[in-house]
Amino acid sequence: MSKLHLVIFRFFLVAILLSNIHCRNTEDETLATKQETQTELTRITPQDITDIKYTEYVLSDLAQKEVDTWTKFKELSVEVENLKNGNLSFFKDDKTILQALIADIKNEIPESINSSSIIVRLSVLETAMYKFDETINLQSSSKEAIIKDIENLLLAYNNCVYQINKVIERKSQKDYRNLN
Repeated sequence: MSKLHLVIFRFFLVAILLSNIHCRNTEDETLATKQETQTELTRITPQDITDIKYTEYVLSDLAQKEVDTWTKFKELSVEVENLKNGNLSFFKDDKTILQALIADIKNEIPESINSSSIIVRLSVLETAMYKFDETINLQSSSKEAIIKDIENLLLAYNNCVYQINKVIERKSQKDYRNLN
């Protein structure tokens, strides 16, 4: 009889272990499904970005001439256009690329627009870029938080463009007055 109890005990032990393994596999599958669903919920589409309300500025012809030699600002403009089209890859890449771009933009400001108002706008833009970079690379970020940071980044960029236009406009008015 003792052998029979030992066999029954082993059978129950194996049954419990198999049941535990099955439950663990189900939990892993559920977790993977939840992560996929979370990724889908935070996926940003070009339509999400198009729905953001902000005033968009472009460089004036005079400002464009002044900024032509500022290659890093042009690079930033391309990345902002990519962002507006829903391509977030630049901000998902290595952070050192972002840091290098920001440093180069600040170091290569053309002399004709190197003023405190431009430097301040670039600092605001830098902060918005770093904040967005952190939000986009954080697993627990909500779609709303990501969109809000995109909005802040676009606003900061457009305010910088607006200020560049204003600095160039003031400079050209001053030059015109000096001619008369």
